[in-house]
Amino acid sequence: MRRQDDHWLLLRSLLAAAILSTLALLDFYAGNITALAGPSRVLHYAAGTLAITAMLAAGLKILLRRLPLWRILLASGLMMFVFFAYDIDLIQRELKAHLGQLAPLAWVLVTLGSLILTLGTIRNRAAVSIALVLSAAFAVPSIARIATFAMRGSPAHATVSDTSGTRERFALSPNIYWIVLDGYPRQDVLAEDFNFDNSDFIQSLRGLDFAVLGKSRSNFPATVNSISSTAGFDYTVEGEGVALRPLPLQEMQARVRGKNSTVARLKSAGYTYVHFENGYDYLTECAPDEPRCVRGHLGLDELDIAILSNTPIIDLIVQHRQSMPFAWGGVDDLNAKLGTIRAMPAPFFLYAHVLAPHPPIRFRSDCSFRPADPDLQLWRPEARPAFIEQLTCVNSQTLALLHEITRADPGALIVLQSDHGTAFRGQFQKPATAWTDEDLHERFGALNAMRLPGPCRAMAADDLTLVDTFPLVLSCLSGAAFEPHHPRFFVTPYDSNTDFGRAIEYPSERVR
Repeated sequence: MRRQDDHWLLLRSLLAAAILSTLALLDFYAGNITALAGPSRVLHYAAGTLAITAMLAAGLKILLRRLPLWRILLASGLMMFVFFAYDIDLIQRELKAHLGQLAPLAWVLVTLGSLILTLGTIRNRAAVSIALVLSAAFAVPSIARIATFAMRGSPAHATVSDTSGTRERFALSPNIYWIVLDGYPRQDVLAEDFNFDNSDFIQSLRGLDFAVLGKSRSNFPATVNSISSTAGFDYTVEGEGVALRPLPLQEMQARVRGKNSTVARLKSAGYTYVHFENGYDYLTECAPDEPRCVRGHLGLDELDIAILSNTPIIDLIVQHRQSMPFAWGGVDDLNAKLGTIRAMPAPFFLYAHVLAPHPPIRFRSDCSFRPADPDLQLWRPEARPAFIEQLTCVNSQTLALLHEITRADPGALIVLQSDHGTAFRGQFQKPATAWTDEDLHERFGALNAMRLPGPCRAMAADDLTLVDTFPLVLSCLSGAAFEPHHPRFFVTPYDSNTDFGRAIEYPSERVR
């Protein structure tokens, strides 16, 4: 009976250690479930954390042979729990306020202290049951949120034209480059909201035969909605009135990752689809079955940084290197891969989504790196000057990229645009129904520049909205008549907003 009790105690301590060591990752996944392409990468981190906990426990058992294994397992789990608690706002704020750059090192010492304290003081076996109950209680809200998300059911796959066995003939078949600069504002928004004159960049684009559409607007204020709508050349909403809502997230993600009408049409005409992955999960990640995937700069991406920021690791690396340990999202990442892209079977259609100039603000105007919080939603009003510095860097890198493309591929059809504008007015901290005209103007005013074959340039109206990008391109290539959509504009709140899951339509006359 005693041996059976020991086995049960060991099992409970093992389970408590597993939950404690991975609780932060469970919370992270639950909190970001709508913004992730799937759980696989978080699961990899969880597996690594469990392996580290197991190795720590095994090492301690070898060193401390007389201590029962249940105490060692419980202490190891608690130590990992404390290690991942570094990102709690109150803890980090107080540590950095009093200790400055010593804060991450101090938390490492606190973590080690928690291990020693647990090993030395917890002797009652009842502590295992208490730890197990408390850890399970902490995990329940996250598990409930994940279960609720999963119970919504698997959405239908993105609908694309069935082109199997068909072959479309285009009058023109240039290589097509679709380059998205995330969050790049329109010229007039930069002048009005940032007091920044972007005319040099705009004139340089015109010098490279781009038509710059000075009144172009996004149809959605969030990346996945905007890109999936543009690639599918249709509004990614369903329902009407108060029942209006965006399409299921997984369906829009599939469209972003190449399962869309634009790619289907171009493939039917003999095009090769090339997807440039720039390190930001579903924002730029290649589909698992995408054979023509070109990966940018290797290193820690935004998901890695977000997870590791729960620990002192990122702060320790930043202090050691005096820069962020990643350089994802720069235009030069794409420029460095042009040779690989040009080696693809022609004609090709490239989708290259570059995160800059969108936050995090990690580039100075000379393109040197600055430490940055990895949060993609940090539109702090006081960061406007730093944003302009980052945009200046983006301008110089973009012009270098475009000069290289047009030099090596003079007949290229290039679409350079943003998916939406900026949100320095705090748009996503207010109800979606309460956006002012200024809020809409800032967020929907999008860069849109198109380098089209000569006969098609007149088709690019100055007020073209993003949903009509590829209807125009395909009409240009096929010679068919171009019929633009009636322009519509939808605010789709983030998952942190009480209106998440809804789409609120604004009249076109309010979106300048």
